[in-house]
Amino acid sequence: MNEQTLQKMRQMKFYGMVRAFRASMENGNMDKVTNDEMVSILIDSEWDDRNNRRIERQMRNARFRYKANVEQLHFDIDRNLIKTS
Repeated sequence: MNEQTLQKMRQMKFYGMVRAFRASMENGNMDKVTNDEMVSILIDSEWDDRNNRRIERQMRNARFRYKANVEQLHFDIDRNLIKTS
């Protein structure tokens, strides 16, 4: 039955729910949580997954010139950047 449920979730493109449901089955958390807690976990996981995919899609579509992040900034003295702002 669980495999059929996972297949239906994939067909409806609920990828976050599939990941959370599979993780809860593997960890044995299905028996420890109530129905409303499980629904909440599944909905939160799907919400996060959709938001992450939206951000990734927007970043791809933005076509930034450089692929960089904050950790890669160089605060060398010759650049006259102040790190504490």
